[in-house]
Amino acid sequence: MAGSRALPLAVLCGSAFLGAIDVQLANIAFPDIMLSFPRSSLPQLSWVFNGYAIVFTAALLPAGGLADRFGARRVFLTGLAVFVVGAALCAVAPSAGALIAARVVQGVGGGVITPLTLALILPYYPPERRGTAIGLWSAAQSVATASGPSLGGMLVGVWDWRTVFFLHLPVGAAVLAGAWRIVPKRAGEAATSRLPDIAGLLLLVGAIGLPSLAIVQSDAWGPGSPGTIAALVAGVVVAVLFVRRARTHPAPIVDLGALRARGTQRANLAMFLVGLVMFALPLANILFLTGIWGYSVAAAGLAVTPGALAQVLTAPLAGRLAARTGHRLLALCGVALLALSTAYLAFATGDAPAYLTVVLPAVVLSGVAVAVLITSLSGAAVAEIPPARLATGTALSVTSRAVGAVIGVSALVLVLSGDRLGVVEAYQGVWLTMLGLCAPVAVAAAGLRAPRAPRAEPAARSA
Repeated sequence: MAGSRALPLAVLCGSAFLGAIDVQLANIAFPDIMLSFPRSSLPQLSWVFNGYAIVFTAALLPAGGLADRFGARRVFLTGLAVFVVGAALCAVAPSAGALIAARVVQGVGGGVITPLTLALILPYYPPERRGTAIGLWSAAQSVATASGPSLGGMLVGVWDWRTVFFLHLPVGAAVLAGAWRIVPKRAGEAATSRLPDIAGLLLLVGAIGLPSLAIVQSDAWGPGSPGTIAALVAGVVVAVLFVRRARTHPAPIVDLGALRARGTQRANLAMFLVGLVMFALPLANILFLTGIWGYSVAAAGLAVTPGALAQVLTAPLAGRLAARTGHRLLALCGVALLALSTAYLAFATGDAPAYLTVVLPAVVLSGVAVAVLITSLSGAAVAEIPPARLATGTALSVTSRAVGAVIGVSALVLVLSGDRLGVVEAYQGVWLTMLGLCAPVAVAAAGLRAPRAPRAEPAARSA
């Protein structure tokens, strides 16, 4: 069994790596992108990221619903092809507008492949060993996080920003060909030939995309601006309409009944709260190193790299431990480590540089903590999900984390805007806030139960 799954797992982990490294490469390439389009303002070019982030987040959960209805492999291959096409369009974009449009296309593909790589990996392992599968998936993403800044810097330094998107083409084509030939069709690949609930699909995209738009644009529009409030209110209204349709439609795009398990809900709540911290924390650390201690951007990126390396090394081990200790104990250990790292940063940092004694141990601790939390909470989120709804379960977990990340990074930008970038107390306040978020994560994690077999799917629903 181990030999027969090695190649498919390598291909799927390669897909997870490709999706995760894209954001890192685009971040590094952004200054060079600005030079290429001098007539475009910074707010306009920020949509290179904002457009991707909004569409990526909005596509996650619909991708899971479509995969459960039409087969995860089929939807995954389509998403991977869209992602590669989007990268090709980015590489040859003649204008800022064309680049932003291409990033939106790429965001659709990224939002599809990210949760479905995990949904396709999980069936290779029995339920009691899902932690190992999640550890491999998490490790592939952590490798991308660790290698992205240095690889992107090298590519942009030797050539230009278009190179980082051209790189996606041979890698993406190889992964696509490998997935097409190696990843086998599974039961349910041709689960239905019915058209999806298009109205429900559009409502779901709006329910996730509109609040994401409000959050991402809150800095430019203002937190209390009419545009921000309108987007939030519209998102709530659309979400209510989606829930009503999903409950009454005979073939909803997402089966909400499969997500009612208390363990699933608590795990996703905890995942959302972790998402608030896990992307904002490294960014806050980099801004602190550059704004307070005077590090260059390259030096700051190198300084936080040990945290990503710690994630790479910890994720597979955390996956194996999950099978022995259970999700609850592992998640509580992760929360404790995250609290320790943020508390240490809040109380030990100051104006005087102290990288080896303060920042280095803190970023390593936070890297270990994030790896443990993502692995344990991802496993808990799908522990009670029926096999026929596994793609929706993984998509909901990734969506919870992604929405938390959007809110966390946007809030960080608001807090550290203007002159506060050079104020030590502002960063200490950020770290203390992150420390405070560890308490509700611990409460949610404490409510997790020991993993048990997923509920059987009724025959009528799987037809």
